[in-house]
Amino acid sequence: MRNRICSLDDNALEELLSQRDAYEPEAVDIAVQEAIDRQLIQSKDELRGARFTEKRHPKSLFPYLHREKQFQKVFGSLVRSLYLVALIPLIFGALKMVEMQQQQGLGMLGLGLLWIGLSIRMQKRKDARIPLLLMVIFVTGLMQFLLSRPEHLNWQLTDFLVLGIAALLVIYGLVYLRVLLARRQGKQ
Repeated sequence: MRNRICSLDDNALEELLSQRDAYEPEAVDIAVQEAIDRQLIQSKDELRGARFTEKRHPKSLFPYLHREKQFQKVFGSLVRSLYLVALIPLIFGALKMVEMQQQQGLGMLGLGLLWIGLSIRMQKRKDARIPLLLMVIFVTGLMQFLLSRPEHLNWQLTDFLVLGIAALLVIYGLVYLRVLLARRQGKQ
């Protein structure tokens, strides 16, 4: 542990000290001694200053991300999940085209392509309005699916339960993307 902490660069060491509550006391003691040896701080008392005090946010359904690297990783994961969601209308659209139901098939293919296009735009521009638009598209598509579900499918309670959980996960992801982007725009 000592070697790993001592091999950190100055910025990483200062970051560790600012988040020292998340580390074992032994690791913090090693980091403090290393910071003193490097003359980043004069004594442990300096850790009480604003420089080493991490902003505390209340617990939230949508966790705060303090560092840009955290934001990029979580944002990237959420956007990749949106691409996976787009596969659903694309696959069903292709199946409808095979079944010679061109109007429904083209509609679903168009919806999937629109979803992908908006996801790409959001990824590039980091626009907080796009998750809201995706939410409207998602809820509209879900309602249309539920209202026009084929009679030959014998829907059971578990089918609705699985669909509901999947829909809630997509909605949570979209809302979290909106919150992340809104927080980020507030910082800039």
